[in-house]
Amino acid sequence: MSYIKAIAHPNFALIKYWGKSDASNNLPDMSSISITVDTLFSTAKVSFDSTLKKDLWVLNDIEQESLGQIKPTMNYLKSFKPVKDFCVIESTNNFPTAAGLASSASGVASIVIAINKLFNLHLSEKELINAAILGSGSAPRSLYSGFVYLNKKNYSCETILDSNQWPLKIIICQTSSDRKLVSSRDGMRISKSTSSYYKDWVNDQDNDIKQALKAIKMKDFDMLGEVSEDNCKKMHKVMETSKPPLIYRNATSHLCIQKIEEMKVNGIGIFYTIDAGPQVKIICKAQHADQVIIEMKSIPNIQDIIEVNIGQGARLTNEG
Repeated sequence: MSYIKAIAHPNFALIKYWGKSDASNNLPDMSSISITVDTLFSTAKVSFDSTLKKDLWVLNDIEQESLGQIKPTMNYLKSFKPVKDFCVIESTNNFPTAAGLASSASGVASIVIAINKLFNLHLSEKELINAAILGSGSAPRSLYSGFVYLNKKNYSCETILDSNQWPLKIIICQTSSDRKLVSSRDGMRISKSTSSYYKDWVNDQDNDIKQALKAIKMKDFDMLGEVSEDNCKKMHKVMETSKPPLIYRNATSHLCIQKIEEMKVNGIGIFYTIDAGPQVKIICKAQHADQVIIEMKSIPNIQDIIEVNIGQGARLTNEG
């Protein structure tokens, strides 16, 4: 074989993590729950090259100076088996990179699946999770489909409900395509060491996880919306009380939230979440999707509105 190709989709956290318990191994300080989506994706094409003197990473057709955040992942994968030649890793995203749309999660997940096959490692689920988490704390969730639970107790990951079991719609309101001024990894370090709300944030997480798990298993949309929005607000409070303050939401993000609250008053069942970036993700039932899109199009300065479904986990696409 000359190459292996894999695909993974971003995941949007409903119950979020923000902070590391072990920075050297990139381990999250708390459990999290997310939705893996379709339509948006990252691909990884990997191949050996006997002429290289080190591994080469090409991201969106731009050769990177180093392996950056995927280096710990590559080192871990190479620890299982001696590899004679270095390899080329060609990553692409069909959506903005490092702009709050979880490109690192899907990017790392696709690389892990592709390298596992290229090296013929036959890794277990736990080993794949370990490899992914070294590159991105949220990447293990992109290995799985549907509603995904990442449990901090043993850093295991599982699908709670698959895409066909509760087929909700996600409407993404892209308010900027700019890269974040402060990366999530740096932001988490700053928040943990400087925000006076950080301990409360960690202590509240178990209750939010329990409530969200119950809501998903019962398919209780209102319960899930309430705990998800509350968790999102708490995370941004931690960010914004950090020193210096981490302001990821922009003016258009706040206009989106106002519009969402108006729609709720008018009887539309929706809720939102926002990660470390300005993009607003609206979760709704399928019958409300068209109306939500029409309403959100009335907001000035929205760059794009993308409708997606709940999607599949990371997987191989082809080899050649």
